[in-house]
Amino acid sequence: MKAGWQTKKLRDVCVTIQDGAHESPQRQFDSPGKGRFLYITSKNIRNNCLDLGNVSYVEEDFHNRIYPRCKPSVGDVLLTKDGANTGNVTLNTLDEPFSLLSSVCLIKTKPDALKPGFLSYYIQSPDGLESITGQMTGAAIKRIILRDIKLAPIPIPPLSEQRRIVGILDEAFDGLARATANAEQNLRNARALFESHLQSVVTQRGEGWVDRKLDSLCREITVGYVGPMASEYTDTGVTFLRSQNIRPFHVSLENVLSISREFDVKIAKSRLRPGDVAVVRTGYPGTAAVIPASLPKANCADLVIVRPGSEVEPQFLAAFFNSSYGKLHVSGKVVGAAQKHFNVGAAKETVLHLPPLQDQRRIIVKFNALAAETQRLESIYQQKLAALGELKKSLLHEACSGKL
Repeated sequence: MKAGWQTKKLRDVCVTIQDGAHESPQRQFDSPGKGRFLYITSKNIRNNCLDLGNVSYVEEDFHNRIYPRCKPSVGDVLLTKDGANTGNVTLNTLDEPFSLLSSVCLIKTKPDALKPGFLSYYIQSPDGLESITGQMTGAAIKRIILRDIKLAPIPIPPLSEQRRIVGILDEAFDGLARATANAEQNLRNARALFESHLQSVVTQRGEGWVDRKLDSLCREITVGYVGPMASEYTDTGVTFLRSQNIRPFHVSLENVLSISREFDVKIAKSRLRPGDVAVVRTGYPGTAAVIPASLPKANCADLVIVRPGSEVEPQFLAAFFNSSYGKLHVSGKVVGAAQKHFNVGAAKETVLHLPPLQDQRRIIVKFNALAAETQRLESIYQQKLAALGELKKSLLHEACSGKL
């Protein structure tokens, strides 16, 4: 550790380390109003900012009952201690009273010992995050308990050094935020261009184009196996695809499951063949991929299996279903109260505007070229985002270990 730095328990350099209410309000509101107060929970805490996009409000009686326990002020540290966002930390920027749920920890530092900004950045560093979250408990929902937060070891530079580090990181993070926003916008633009082309492909009109029901274009439209599966999975055997394996235009074998050859024979009706179009029924209905030649033998659960005839190219069908136009069509035909799904009957009645086969093939060639270019651009922007994330971690590590 750098000369002049000390290590102290967080409780020794703080005035308050306290979580919010351990009771839930009877009523919550989506909008402000007379006698309503902001209700901040873990979903609203992001690193270095409060996300109020989905904030809710509580009644005055509830607020008055829980507020004395936890009174945030501007500049206090807010740390998520429960749930998926555990470890997220920001400084409070709200200059008004608000209520906190127990999933958020309020930390008020001693002004003569620890700057809130330095603590916030330290918790975001790899070492700081491990120090705070290393003792997480819970199987289903991860959480940090207050005792462990209070006992977490924190490096304490002199106050002048803390101010210098915070100033450097504030400036660096502003630049990183702009670079990240640009990369994210470029990524959205690339995807939007692809979506726009896809939409134009399936909605254009030309000579020889005709409206046809899907049923009239296919040798078969059926459905994958629907039934209990827990006892049927095996370590090896026949590849068994589920909805999560069907992505737009490609089959993902990530976390793919297998079934025995005997069970595959038993449910032969749901076998997949290269050239089939697999369409998701539930979750993200309409998402479609062509079964590739590299997957000569597979079976599936709960997918619509579309087996095209000679008048339509499988990739053209996949383009239709994955387009916003196709998804709008599918969404108008999903059924079910609890879980919406796209069924075989609806698939058979689906109408698409079909070009002649030669035009389909020309469209597919152009489409594949644009898809490849879009994937190339997406890869570049994803790499930039990953590099920016690593740079953040590196800066935080250097700063909070006295190497800046």
